[in-house]
Amino acid sequence: MIVESTGTGTAFPVDWSSVSVTGTLTHDRMHFPHPISPLGSSLAETAFVYGHRNASREYHMVMEFQTITINHYRFDGVLPSSPAPDIAEQGRLAEDALRDEIGRLLERWHAEHFPSIEARLRQLRAMDPRDLPATGQLAMLDEIHRIASDLWTIYFRIVFPMTTAIQAFDEFYGEVIGGSDQDAQALLVGTNSKSVIAGIALGDLAGSAHSLGLEQLFATTPVEEVMSQLGQSESGRAFLGQLDGFLEEYGLRSDLFDIATPTWQEDPSFALATVASYLRSGYDARAAQMEAAGKADAAVTEAREQLAAYPEAVCQQFDMMLQAARQAAFLQEEHNFYIDQQGLALVRLVVLRFGNDPVRKGLLASEDHIFMLTGDEVRELVASVPTPELRSNVMDLVSQRQREMEIARTLEPPPFVGQPPEEPAGASNPSLRGMANFFGAPPQLSDDPSRIPGNPGSRGSVTGVARVARTLDDAKHLRPGEILVTTTTMPPWTPLFGVAAAVVTETGGSLSHCAIVAREYGIPAVVGAWGATRRIETGQQITVDGTKGVITLH
Repeated sequence: MIVESTGTGTAFPVDWSSVSVTGTLTHDRMHFPHPISPLGSSLAETAFVYGHRNASREYHMVMEFQTITINHYRFDGVLPSSPAPDIAEQGRLAEDALRDEIGRLLERWHAEHFPSIEARLRQLRAMDPRDLPATGQLAMLDEIHRIASDLWTIYFRIVFPMTTAIQAFDEFYGEVIGGSDQDAQALLVGTNSKSVIAGIALGDLAGSAHSLGLEQLFATTPVEEVMSQLGQSESGRAFLGQLDGFLEEYGLRSDLFDIATPTWQEDPSFALATVASYLRSGYDARAAQMEAAGKADAAVTEAREQLAAYPEAVCQQFDMMLQAARQAAFLQEEHNFYIDQQGLALVRLVVLRFGNDPVRKGLLASEDHIFMLTGDEVRELVASVPTPELRSNVMDLVSQRQREMEIARTLEPPPFVGQPPEEPAGASNPSLRGMANFFGAPPQLSDDPSRIPGNPGSRGSVTGVARVARTLDDAKHLRPGEILVTTTTMPPWTPLFGVAAAVVTETGGSLSHCAIVAREYGIPAVVGAWGATRRIETGQQITVDGTKGVITLH
């Protein structure tokens, strides 16, 4: 509940007497930059934590993941597990376990992880609580939670060795060949992940729209009206059939990590806006992917030529680490597509069906109001007998939560709660250094009002017009050649990298989603540029130097 008074100022009112925090919990602006719904928060605070705990214990990693929601914003932290064992010994065990896992990362994905993910996604697709009695619905809620917990366990089983493999290769490349992380990561682009294939399929849709003579319709029709206009002609209806096929295969995705956000299948406007942008620019996603793969192959050839004078053992180690890093780069997008996107999207669609009975009984005004309840409150609602008093209480609670969410969108959450963060020490192993490069260095400040420092994400320099978009819905207005400025990007944002001339995010490091995808698309990116969405205005001329990690305001 958002209170009216605070001991820390008016920007983020909190009743701190009701908040219990151990250590330091930071606001995870990369994954949760916006307020999260009560039901989404409930799921994250249980299934997400469960998965992190399981995977970290399997790899002998001495950490406990903690999370708390304040004013509908997520704050997370990792603390050493208690009682603390011999940290140095545990570190060695963890490093050995991760090294072993890196060697079989792709093999385990195909033989174990992917089949397990597919089985759980099939279960979610088949779930329908609408004809079940309350006992059956409660059992299904338990099953949804178990499936989500299993998916997040697989997620962290992949993420820990995946990040370590890329970081270890970056470091080996720097020591043996020289150059920056970006030089090393130039060898890793061009992987044919499902996210990349989805982008190519979206490009094919644009090509089909062109072949069907729909270019003018897309150019002159607001995206909100495109669907109805397409339905009025034979060529438009043919395109809609192809769009349905695309959404069936690739439409189980939505903005960020909150299950309250509609999927592309429910609202295809972002896909249609991207088609319109591809038509304007003539962007060819398939050709761009082939070009990226060719550049990566050329970079590998050049690196091997530089290694020619080294002993054979060094060359073999390079090949081994390169293979592991390329497999990890593939899995970076692949696991996101199936777990982060399809997994959460299917949970959302099942949960929406749980709203059907309460709506029919007059307890909820709309099925999507169920996201304004916590997991425990949903269970209570399912098990309850409708009465006028219950109807009034539930309606009032939903209205209160909706008001809170509206207020929360106007707040500026602090970067952390609890103890002030300590100065970052040098990480002791590639796994920790990899996670540091995923989330990025602490925010940098500049005395020069015309410069915003950040982290180098993807090299190159571009000057152009900025488009500030804090949500995927805002980003529908991005025009070809504009520079996308946002808080963070996630896999559903990937098609925008074929539209933008460059990308700026306020979060992330060299291993973040934005940096990796920008390198795939060959456009400059600066990540971790604190305050960029506030200091830059849409329409403003800016220069993005992804090599140095600096934005210049004009």
